[in-house]
Amino acid sequence: MEINRLRYVGFLIISLFVAPFASATTYSLPSEGSGLIGRVQYISAYSNESTVSVAQRYNLGLNSIIDANPGLTERSAISGGSVTIPTAFILPPLPRKGIVINLPEMRMYYYPAGENVVMTFPIGIGRIGKTIPVTMTAIVRKVVNPTWIPPDDIREFNLKQGIELPDAMGPGPDNPLGPYAIYLRVPTYLIHSTIFPESIGRRASFGCIRMNETDIKQFFPLVSAGTPVAIVDMPAKVAWDDDHLLLQAYPPLEELRNLPQAKLDSVVQLVQHNLPQDEHVFVNWQLVAYLTEQPDGIPHEIGFRMR
Repeated sequence: MEINRLRYVGFLIISLFVAPFASATTYSLPSEGSGLIGRVQYISAYSNESTVSVAQRYNLGLNSIIDANPGLTERSAISGGSVTIPTAFILPPLPRKGIVINLPEMRMYYYPAGENVVMTFPIGIGRIGKTIPVTMTAIVRKVVNPTWIPPDDIREFNLKQGIELPDAMGPGPDNPLGPYAIYLRVPTYLIHSTIFPESIGRRASFGCIRMNETDIKQFFPLVSAGTPVAIVDMPAKVAWDDDHLLLQAYPPLEELRNLPQAKLDSVVQLVQHNLPQDEHVFVNWQLVAYLTEQPDGIPHEIGFRMR
């Protein structure tokens, strides 16, 4: 099946120009009956530009670029041709308030109180066995130029590499928390900036949520203690955009791959849950199955209302 022919043509944009490095994007919220924000783009990369560089230029995680462009890897050098920039997102089907972190997507959504907008950021998450718990939590405090106290597991990991970490590491260029840290009610897990920007869109941390420094610099002043945080595991999201039914699927987290939400039956149930009882809707179930098995992180039209 040729995936290029499956994209929801209503939101494709052909871009012949190279965008500058992008910071967090703010979108007007769609109506409650719709869940789509943003637009997919196609661009021409610089000669021999790296996958990491393209991701950073469009404020995407490395995972997003790789999933949307079969054949690319984190070490690819792109020479000519079109690159798909997956800057279209289905909002997680949760109350539009506070912070929502979708782990398989490696993306955060923030709904500023009293505003009809959503901000979205790529993130890095914990490596296998170090994933932050899926839970409802909240911010407890924020710190500028934090001191890092290495947890035991990180200290042990570094000792195996022949590195003995100090008891505490003050602010500075070597502090892995960077200049901004946001502490959650979940003990030992933070949202913080990173001195490793290439880790955004990767499973590279010991559980914390990493953000680009430019993103957290914008985000940090907007949140406060008590801001709710929903940490979710949604490898598939479904939403309507006018009369078009959309599915956006991501590779499930490796350690959660066998859980029900990563299975075709659960995706089918998710689609069925979004079908109105009093309307006729055509659904391309073959495409639903294909996207579940070959997720690319792009919203695709899988059905439409039959008028």
